[in-house]
Amino acid sequence: MRKRSIIGAALAVTALGGAAAWGGVFANAAENDPRAETGRAVSEAAATGTLKLPTGDVVRLSPGGGIDVEPAAGREDVGFVGQTALDGSDDVVVVPTDMLDAIRSGDEDPRRYNVSRLLAAGHTDAANVAEAELDTRDYAGFVPAAQQAKASEAAQELTVSVSDRSGGVPDESLVVWMKEGTDESDVIAIGKDGTGTAELEPGDYLIMTVTINDANETERGETVYGYTPVTVGEEPAELTVDAAAAAPVSVEVEREDAELEEHLLYIEAATETSSHGTFEFMGADSDAYLLPQPGESDFEFNFIYQPVLTGPADAAEPYAYTLAFGEAGSLPADPAYTVADADLAVEQTEYQDLGVELQGRQCDYPRVWEDQFFLFAQCVDRAFPSQATNLYNAAPIQWDRTVEAGLFDADKELTEGFTSFSGETALPAGPAERVIGDGPLSAGVPWLGRTGDTIWGRVSPVESHAGETVTLVGYETSTATLSRDSEELGTTEDLADFAFELPEGDQGRYTLTAEATRGTDTSPFAVQSSLEWQFDSATAEDAALDLPVVTLESEAVQGGWADRGEPQEITLGLASMENSAESMGLEVSYDDGRTWTEAELEGDTATLEHPDDAAYVSLRLTATDTVGTEVTHTTIRSYGLR
Repeated sequence: MRKRSIIGAALAVTALGGAAAWGGVFANAAENDPRAETGRAVSEAAATGTLKLPTGDVVRLSPGGGIDVEPAAGREDVGFVGQTALDGSDDVVVVPTDMLDAIRSGDEDPRRYNVSRLLAAGHTDAANVAEAELDTRDYAGFVPAAQQAKASEAAQELTVSVSDRSGGVPDESLVVWMKEGTDESDVIAIGKDGTGTAELEPGDYLIMTVTINDANETERGETVYGYTPVTVGEEPAELTVDAAAAAPVSVEVEREDAELEEHLLYIEAATETSSHGTFEFMGADSDAYLLPQPGESDFEFNFIYQPVLTGPADAAEPYAYTLAFGEAGSLPADPAYTVADADLAVEQTEYQDLGVELQGRQCDYPRVWEDQFFLFAQCVDRAFPSQATNLYNAAPIQWDRTVEAGLFDADKELTEGFTSFSGETALPAGPAERVIGDGPLSAGVPWLGRTGDTIWGRVSPVESHAGETVTLVGYETSTATLSRDSEELGTTEDLADFAFELPEGDQGRYTLTAEATRGTDTSPFAVQSSLEWQFDSATAEDAALDLPVVTLESEAVQGGWADRGEPQEITLGLASMENSAESMGLEVSYDDGRTWTEAELEGDTATLEHPDDAAYVSLRLTATDTVGTEVTHTTIRSYGLR
């Protein structure tokens, strides 16, 4: 088993923390501007982070509501149970299953597993947080407790009994009661005998249950998901959840040698203001089952099943099915799926390096219905360079797809290399091609805004805009400086998240410069970058700053290399939210920027003839847009020649 995570969620339907600041500002990005494609991820960047648990396992809150768990070395078979706080804070708490007993007995502190709260406080290692800095709220089990009203004299005891499909007591259980017509809910603790109790006011309830048996040497694992209705009246009530009534959740594909690699199942009961759900990442040695949908209910049910199947490891042509099946508004009566290749997007993908062979991964997040709160990643390892066939569900399902290649730290975070993201992509059925990692490399699209007298944002020193945007990660040095009329207003070494405070009412002609250098461990290209924008700005309540960049495309550059002996066409464009280019220019250097030659443009295209002894091509790009913003971007070793 690779990893297992279970998240039981009681979520308020609200935007994530950074959405108001970023999403609204960049909502009107033009279609030709990469900001239009990646706005969702950037708008929710404030909700992301990585926390190391006291056990050494890592929990990652990803852009767009994603949750991912990376077990520590030697703990790959440990399960992970999670839940959001029941006090309305929506804090995400994730606990390894081998720590549940210690938390229940008081030997382990659940506050060190509150991922949201610790990340919000700036912590990255839960074990090292001082006692005085931990959460001060009361906890019920391993989550902040709900503030329930004191039970009235009319309240009655509900006893819930759970079992596995063979009638035995499951290894682990998650049980939550939800009162119909309200947002009231709470956990029911299940004992080692498979029963638990709760004092509930008379009324109709929905009981969410997840029962789990881990796989072992002789038996496959099983997880049974579902909702069961119960009414609490004037007498104590009992409910027995019949796991044997659950239907298997499965998939059958066309290629006979495909084998299940891993799968994920998510169910959700939602109202207009809250959502109660659970999910689990399962290995190929565990089976999933789903109880029938309850009859009449105030809750709306949602369902997602995400299996990944792969061909033989030694196949001449590697392939992977990355699939998603879902229903919004109901649970499927028969969750056994069959799919033909002709109904899928069959994508031939080329994973190119940028001059150095690398290892990496591809993570795909399907959007099964509109406004889906959580996105669940299914990841596969990839070598760069390599090729593979990827099969996806076609539209209307949309995909957020991330590729990372390079050097990773102990927590498997990318520290140097490159990444590519394509968001909310609906793929047509049929054959397709995808190439990742081309070039040439030049300045990345910045994200800047102004709120009052603060200019804030981020700068990406190096990207490729040929096809899918590729962003380089990991810089040895970096600085950004903001000035007005030659007066320096602020400087920072953090290009990813900065804010410059200006004098009250400040306005005029500003210059933003950014400088960055890179090593050559993951690519010999883009070793030095220089970016400059001159633009007009005045105090604004909340406005985007439309700082354009000159983009480059050249079919002659593949994987960062072009043929030295062939004339090369290179096409310039302007990535801008609203404006177009009044003028553009291109200069070329073959000696790492010591000397420059202006290239002649015919329209937006130049034809370059390279010297016989040239090894790298450095580019300086200039442009002025229709509102007078001036840009100059210099990339030393934009691509190589061979």
